[in-house]
Amino acid sequence: MKQIISGILSLSLLSTISCGLSDNTKRLILSTSIGCGVGLALGAVYDEAQRKKDSKDKKNDIQRQIKSSLAMEKKKPQNKGKIVGLGAGCLAGLGTGFYLNTMYDNMAEEMKKQGITLTKSERGGETVALTATMDGGIAFEDGKADLKGKGKENIDKLAEALAAYPETKVNISGHANKTGSEDLNLSLSKDRAVTAKNALTSNGVENKRIGTIEGLGSSSPLKGVDPKDGSNRRVEVEIVPAS
Repeated sequence: MKQIISGILSLSLLSTISCGLSDNTKRLILSTSIGCGVGLALGAVYDEAQRKKDSKDKKNDIQRQIKSSLAMEKKKPQNKGKIVGLGAGCLAGLGTGFYLNTMYDNMAEEMKKQGITLTKSERGGETVALTATMDGGIAFEDGKADLKGKGKENIDKLAEALAAYPETKVNISGHANKTGSEDLNLSLSKDRAVTAKNALTSNGVENKRIGTIEGLGSSSPLKGVDPKDGSNRRVEVEIVPAS
């Protein structure tokens, strides 16, 4: 039943995206949405050996279709600056690595414009998480945890991206530069993480998608940056599969 519901949700979302495209592209997107909904379970009508082969072929075909469809959507003038997403049910059918790589490809450029650096974390050659690092230099003043400058725009854009990829959750960590006492830095960095969490949830990110919230003080400065530098006043949001 869950697979059927996921298929319907994916079909609805991607059918909406397909408006204005050619008939061939519409058919491609519709078939992709169905594939997201049922994933590898489509092979269940075959015997075990055939199912495994067909499932692998189906998954690869779906991945190619989605990549092609998203590339076309990103090129459309009216979608410039928007985050192109995947519907519910896609994670199970496409796998963690492909899902997160697609998210990265469609987020990184727009995030960079907002002062957010997006990086991948890999294990065994597969992407297992994305980390969005918000530029502390434009988000937090020294000794404060409230967002300033482009901080609000950062959160808005990140919330938009998370809405487009519903099968993810986030872990939030706050950081401080190495000035003052570490007790104060730990408290301040936790407050910054909570500020980011509240900003995300007020922009439509459900509480159930929020994982850990922690303050790391000045213990994890940016690589190659003086621990006292103001850019270490930042928040990092780790994006991982919801499952």
